[in-house]
Amino acid sequence: MTWIYTPYAAALHVTAFIAICVAVLVLLRRNASGADAFILLMFAVAEWSLTSGMEAVSVSLEHKIFWSKVEYLGAVMSPTLFLIFTLEYRQLTRFLSPRYLILYSVIPLTALVVTMTNELHGLIWNSYTFGPSNLNTIIYGHGFFYYVLITYDYLLVLTGIWILAAGWAKSRQPYRRQIAIIVFGSFFPLLGGLLYVFDLNPFPGLDITPISFLFTGIVIAFGIFKFRLFELVPIARHVLIEHMKDGVLVLDSNDNLADINPAAEKYLNIRAEKCLGMPASEALNAWAALVRRFDNALEMQTEIQTSENPARYFELHIHPLGSRQKISGRLVMFHDITARRQAEKELARQNEELSIINRINLAVTSGLDMEQTIKTLHEQCNLMVPIDVFYVALYDEQNALINVPVYYEQGQYQTGLLRDIKERPGTIGNVIRTRRTLYLSDSINTVTGPLNRAPDVEKRAKSYIGIPLTVRDKVVGVMVAVHAASAIENARLYAEEQRLAIVDELTGIYNYRGLVEFGTREVERARRFNHPLSALFFDIDGFRQFNNQHSHVTGNLVLQAIAQTTRKSLRAVDVFARYGGDEFVILLPETNLEGARFTAQRLYDSTAAIKIPTEQGELGVTISIGIASLAEDLHNFSELIDRASRAEHKAKEGKQGVAVFNGKENGLN
Repeated sequence: MTWIYTPYAAALHVTAFIAICVAVLVLLRRNASGADAFILLMFAVAEWSLTSGMEAVSVSLEHKIFWSKVEYLGAVMSPTLFLIFTLEYRQLTRFLSPRYLILYSVIPLTALVVTMTNELHGLIWNSYTFGPSNLNTIIYGHGFFYYVLITYDYLLVLTGIWILAAGWAKSRQPYRRQIAIIVFGSFFPLLGGLLYVFDLNPFPGLDITPISFLFTGIVIAFGIFKFRLFELVPIARHVLIEHMKDGVLVLDSNDNLADINPAAEKYLNIRAEKCLGMPASEALNAWAALVRRFDNALEMQTEIQTSENPARYFELHIHPLGSRQKISGRLVMFHDITARRQAEKELARQNEELSIINRINLAVTSGLDMEQTIKTLHEQCNLMVPIDVFYVALYDEQNALINVPVYYEQGQYQTGLLRDIKERPGTIGNVIRTRRTLYLSDSINTVTGPLNRAPDVEKRAKSYIGIPLTVRDKVVGVMVAVHAASAIENARLYAEEQRLAIVDELTGIYNYRGLVEFGTREVERARRFNHPLSALFFDIDGFRQFNNQHSHVTGNLVLQAIAQTTRKSLRAVDVFARYGGDEFVILLPETNLEGARFTAQRLYDSTAAIKIPTEQGELGVTISIGIASLAEDLHNFSELIDRASRAEHKAKEGKQGVAVFNGKENGLN
């Protein structure tokens, strides 16, 4: 076999050596994203350059064609590996699934088969002409599939460069320098290939595309040492979000669900492919309370509690997306703090129990008389759980007697008696015998009263606890607490009574008393945490004349309809109350003036659309709304409502529907 070693062949072999060196350098940093694909790319370039060099030194046409076929293995795979490298480097993993990888490889693999069988069809080379003798080259005439392959290759390379350029625009230093180095290096083979394809090469038959990788390798090596390429690799933000344990939602400007991460899918029990693009109110139907909580809020930081059992607790953060001039959407993040809240509750319970135990210990050791000590024990135990019957039975072991100095029953203390536990040991005898705490629940069919004359208590008893009292390992008595079923009903009735005291009977919303109670709390909370709070004050336009014309019964129907419509449009955290007559107040926690104005306008429009069926036909009304927000010069909740009321008067006078108190001139705009 005859060889002619030319400078062109030497340059190709040097390129192969540099490509291998760069591959080894990256191999030492292969943990970085894109490193594996880049290593394969450099080995493909090395194979391409090495076999091109072998073609350059061969003399006979047969040998040159053989090496040309072998070099196509690296030539057709290099663009595909370059695209895969850019996708890995930018961490666009969704485009690296097996399906996509097979798709990228269809044309390169087909090209290899076509190249190896070229003699049968001439789709890659259809003619061969020897170039100048001093260059020892062959000028190939190309067939149809060659141009298909070249078009595909350049499409892959340009796509990879575009992916890197997009990453450059979104990245910060020093990552921008790294991407710029890679893009700069990729232009050399791109330019060399164009010169060859369009026959702009001054040396006929000389393909400088493999040699151009010599400069690419030098540039990449420089990036490795200078900018820590493949050592300091950026983590794509979408990858961070995908792996976050916190739930993340992205809402567009129309409150449609634009994006959701896996953690949010898990918490909300929804699937991204089914809910993306849907309105948040539909997509998050399972968490309707969550939607109401952040409805219209551009920025918020608060806590939410789910309605499931057991309840879960989340920290909710809402941030606007876009500029101040144009809000393009909102970012909603929620962090699961259930474990923390449960730990806090458990710690608070334990602290309270320790406090009670300390007070009990103090009562026992303070030198009080027996009757006072028992009363103190009862008071402290009653703080932990409602107790209907309480007593301490002192045990006389020698005579097998128990002595109850005093016991509590039916709301008062009574004097106890002696009892022989040999005849009727009951539960007290069981506690003394076993020396263990006895707990009975639901129903009690044994003796639980302190005396023989307490059958009524036994019939009503629902739970019983008896605790042995020991001194130096000797049982000296039993402390007993009994909880009766009547206490549960009494507590329920009391809670219902308290609820009715703050609810308006006609509309079912809070009355003035409830408004003051909750409003005062909201003002204190907003000041303590420096959070926004707004108030809406509205009444029905011409309601007195309406009643005179249509009757008070019809007027009540209007009030009920407005209350029902308004309540549907509010969040769970909002406080809605009837101030008096046809006047209503809405408190909007975590809402600034802009958000309150939006809510007021929506309320105004929805109320105007109401058609109330009455005996006189369908009737409609309008309202006037005043808006005020909590400010530093406000001293209490009443002043906030007063400002909102003044704004409402201004809205009614100007017939503008909605007016805002802003503290300027007469206080309105």
